[in-house]
Amino acid sequence: FVHDMTKLLALDKQAGPIRLTGEFEPAMTLEKEGLRKKHNVVLVPGIISSGLESWSTANCSRPYFRQRLWGTSTMFKAILLDKECWVQHIMLDKRTGLDPHGIKLRAAQGLDAADYFITGYWIWGKAIENLAVLGYDSNDMTLASYDWRVSYYDLERRDQYFSRLQSRIELAQRTGAKTVLVTHSMGSQVVQYFMKWVESPRGGRGGPQWVDTHIEAVINLAGSPLGVPKTLASLLSGEQRETVQPLASYLLDHFMNRKELARIFRSWTGLAALLPKGGSAVWGDLSGAPDDPVSNHTDVSSQTADSNVHSDVSFGGQIRFDSDGLGNQTMDGALQLLFDALDADEQRLMHRDYSFGVFRTQSEMDAHKDDHRVWTNPLQHQLPNAPNMSIYCLYGHGAATERAYYYTFDNSSDAPSLKIDRTPRPLRNVDIGIVNGEGDGTVPLLSLGYMCADAWRKPLYNPHGVRVVTREFVHNPLAVFKDIRGGADAADHINILGNHDVTADVLRVVAGHGQDVNDRFTSNIREYAARINIP
Repeated sequence: FVHDMTKLLALDKQAGPIRLTGEFEPAMTLEKEGLRKKHNVVLVPGIISSGLESWSTANCSRPYFRQRLWGTSTMFKAILLDKECWVQHIMLDKRTGLDPHGIKLRAAQGLDAADYFITGYWIWGKAIENLAVLGYDSNDMTLASYDWRVSYYDLERRDQYFSRLQSRIELAQRTGAKTVLVTHSMGSQVVQYFMKWVESPRGGRGGPQWVDTHIEAVINLAGSPLGVPKTLASLLSGEQRETVQPLASYLLDHFMNRKELARIFRSWTGLAALLPKGGSAVWGDLSGAPDDPVSNHTDVSSQTADSNVHSDVSFGGQIRFDSDGLGNQTMDGALQLLFDALDADEQRLMHRDYSFGVFRTQSEMDAHKDDHRVWTNPLQHQLPNAPNMSIYCLYGHGAATERAYYYTFDNSSDAPSLKIDRTPRPLRNVDIGIVNGEGDGTVPLLSLGYMCADAWRKPLYNPHGVRVVTREFVHNPLAVFKDIRGGADAADHINILGNHDVTADVLRVVAGHGQDVNDRFTSNIREYAARINIP
């Protein structure tokens, strides 16, 4: 016991007084300094944050009518006791990308749709508490939950999600105040898509001035504008680690095999929105990557499992094979491997919904400005004509984050043909086949920061001079026995929603003091960005 406690105490490197997440802080302190609500607020959650409830009335659905099959304890009971029925509900139809016949799952509505994943495990709960201290309630603060399984294109087609969001913002402005959109994770992509959709004649038909007229600011918390490499592993081989919430991840790992998980993940057309954007231009090639470790670099093209015991391996090879004959793959090659592994329907829907490249000229931007596929990719569309709007990118770094993978063939008949090769390797940044880099534990630093720190400050991607602010926060968690969520200075992907300094920045913006929130860089993102050859 003494030995275990000593190790726990050693984990706590916090200097000074302990800051737990607590209740209603830092808003209680900021309220005393005079902060009050000003702008309307819309919270846009990330992937898997919104609860999904059943509206089906046939067969096995009846016991779950209007109960959440994603989120709450009902989900866990269904996986444990009624797995086949749960899988039928959570999967989408592979041909249409919509509901299977006789099944209807919809996003829960209201602030409690994503305040807690299950009782006691907060997501947006801390943010809502703090906003309430400044005077917000359900009249001027809403949560725009959505069915994250569905592609953005189908969110509008099936649920009129973006039309409802447009109407909600227009209605809110009757109070005389603009709206601040506060996003988390995948929510940053949803809002990017929305801003292009709302001004397009093929979308909301709001025209080029709509965003500037209605939106005061967009605050991206742990945003993923350039995608997440772990999504590639989820779709390619059904290995999800933390593609889903850690609590749900445990159950899925223990009660489903890789074949079942790959079928589920590939049916979720919304998940492909998180595939990495920019290809080799952003993520590197076999000669190296912009965010490679500076010291002890090892060329991926010649790396073996038996050499360079104390070295790091380059991130430029997104998928590596030691001896299976395929050769190491860049991000472009890895995406092609995935595409080849999909069936015809899955390929068709991915091509219909997404684009993953880079535009380098104004003529390319103009030619595709109304193509909904590029609205998910910030390297293929421009920020809106909104010179009075600000974009704030607030994210953490300093947590080991999946960046690349070692793969091998799986010859078993009941699984995808490729799997992560978990052979131990004497490489400093490789853990059971996963090459770790810098980020917030889920999203790599390149995706978190490149657009905010660099590309959105260039005329090609920001021709109208939208103000862009980048704020970085070092992940500095407390020991688990003090606060299981890491405390007020935790800045990993989910717990950043309870970080006091991040929350304080959000409160200042919604209270009309955004001019006081300015750039703060604590990572090497600007150095990495300088190595990316994009105009």
